[in-house]
Amino acid sequence: MPHGEHAHTANNNESEVDRLAVEAAADVEYRDLEIEAPKPAVRLRMQPPLEFDGHSYAELIFDFDAMVGKDFQRAEREFTKLYKADKNEMVLPEMKHLYHCIIAAHRANVPLGVILKLPRRYYTPLRVEVLKACGSSPEEEQA
Repeated sequence: MPHGEHAHTANNNESEVDRLAVEAAADVEYRDLEIEAPKPAVRLRMQPPLEFDGHSYAELIFDFDAMVGKDFQRAEREFTKLYKADKNEMVLPEMKHLYHCIIAAHRANVPLGVILKLPRRYYTPLRVEVLKACGSSPEEEQA
């Protein structure tokens, strides 16, 4: 068999394999990733304004939809620097209040201390919004 014919046969075999792979892929069924609709930023109005480090905060804006993957990584790095784990504790940042506070502070572009100083009536609903932004909910956390 001449050299050219052998190569042609090999190409036919490769084409047949490619065709079979495409046909097999066409038979695969996929489910679409569920993406939530965009949401407007969250505004927190405080009365009286919160005083922290010589500044007065009457309103904070949290744009969670503007977050990208690097924002979560940045919050996790900061959490790792600040959180002091118990001796045998396996730490999952997304389960800790501190991590949620860090995300909130980053989104509002305020010092972490501002979020940590929030009264319960502001802190609790804000934390629920952060949990939602992280793909969780308070009901899941209680389970």
